[in-house]
Amino acid sequence: MNIQEKNDKKETVLFSDQLSFNEKENDQNTAVKNKVSIANSKEQTAEIQNLKKQLKAKEQQLNNHVNAIDTSNASIEFDLDGNILSVNKNFLEIMGYNEADLLGKHHRLLVDPAYSQSTAYQLFWSNLKKGIYQKDEFVRVAKNGKLIWLLGSYNPILDILGKPYKILKLATDITLSKTQFLQLAVQAQEKEKRASELAVANKELAFQNEEKEKRAAELVIANKELKFQNEQKEQRAKELIIANKELAIQSKEKEKRAAELIIANKKLAAENILKEKRKVEKQKRAAELIVKNRELAYQEKRSKELTLAYDELKKAQEELESFSYSVSHDLRAPIRAINGYTQILIEDHIDLIDEDGKNMFNAIIKNSNKMGILIDDLLAFSKLGRKQVSSANINMTALVNGVINDITIEKGENNPIFELDELAPSNGDPSLIKQVWVNLISNAIKYSKYKPETHIKITSASKNNKIIYSIKDWGAGFDMEYYDKLFGVFQRLHSQEEFSGTGIGLAIVQKIVNRHHGTVWAESKLDEGAKFYFSLPDIKN
Repeated sequence: MNIQEKNDKKETVLFSDQLSFNEKENDQNTAVKNKVSIANSKEQTAEIQNLKKQLKAKEQQLNNHVNAIDTSNASIEFDLDGNILSVNKNFLEIMGYNEADLLGKHHRLLVDPAYSQSTAYQLFWSNLKKGIYQKDEFVRVAKNGKLIWLLGSYNPILDILGKPYKILKLATDITLSKTQFLQLAVQAQEKEKRASELAVANKELAFQNEEKEKRAAELVIANKELKFQNEQKEQRAKELIIANKELAIQSKEKEKRAAELIIANKKLAAENILKEKRKVEKQKRAAELIVKNRELAYQEKRSKELTLAYDELKKAQEELESFSYSVSHDLRAPIRAINGYTQILIEDHIDLIDEDGKNMFNAIIKNSNKMGILIDDLLAFSKLGRKQVSSANINMTALVNGVINDITIEKGENNPIFELDELAPSNGDPSLIKQVWVNLISNAIKYSKYKPETHIKITSASKNNKIIYSIKDWGAGFDMEYYDKLFGVFQRLHSQEEFSGTGIGLAIVQKIVNRHHGTVWAESKLDEGAKFYFSLPDIKN
């Protein structure tokens, strides 16, 4: 027997019981009426038969309604305590249960456990017991744990006295449409969120572009000023070279005139004996002497002018170094501002920034940090021109050992192997010479990091009153075709992604060595390593 047949049978029994009850009541009424008047019994019998026909018609009509409901809806019956009396096929298919899983079980099997323990759930059944009709969207738990959305109603079924004696639930499965609606709502919220984030990102990008254009304009002005200063410096240098050449010519001419003056004086002394005879000759020679004295005075005047020109050139060079220092120093404040505001945006608005935005902000921080390092190196390079160079005897072996001991190696890199000879002592400024070794040794380690082994050899040799120091590595090396760029400021022979750095280290080395009246140079083959040399005065001289 299927579920529909069981439901039909239960409904038939229900109506039969109701009919029996009505018949009994009618019989009792008939007995009473018979006692009152036997004459009316036939009319009452006819009325009872008529009521039976009406009841049977109502029963047929109710069965038709039940069949229609079972065909198009899910239905389930409960007693007033919430126990399941019957279910139809549609309900079992929707919820994934079979009839044995549900019959006799309580309604709470179909709802969330937390809800089944709540006051709202107790109030729900209390209202049903009172005959209050319940209609809404219901969320129920299927056998597999999936949530099912049902649109329907809980209908109290009343007896002939108008009191509820069971509950009939009729429902339609709306899970698909409800899920689609919720998905559309979520998508709409995500779309609004993305639009808001995009608007914020566009505003930030516009602000950054304005700042970038402003800084670019300032940098263009600074570059023009620096270019003008360089042109002035070159012009003064050319004038000084010409003046030096003129001074050399005038010095030779002066010596020549001085020799001639000596000869003239000797001749004048001899001619004084023959004063009378040589009077005309004496006047001639005197005139020549006057001319020569005027030339000598002119040479002295040119010498003073050359001295003044040299002083002006030195002053211009000091002003250029001061300008470079000021430009580098003033650039640090906006760089710190960019970095600081970017950090604030990331920390305070991290939830509003997508992955692309985070990558952009990280790129800004990375490049501002790089710019800060460049400015620090530029300041260090500029300070070298103003630093007073001291002179002291340097124990070079102890100095280099100290530099090696201070070097820190990053995690994952090779520990360098140093081959250090006994180095000859020299004369110079210990702090500046230490910086030379720090830069050269750091470069040797950095450009050897992709080799299986980091091997560095340091030696010294004496030649022509100079001590020549060398440091050799077997790292990446460089192409000698680009040697002319090696010691230039911000000049790099390798990409930033391959080897980090600012391109100022070797320029600092060259400037320090030049201020010690020494020379720095290098030899290399690409991918076979490099060897750097620099010379300092021999301590014996």
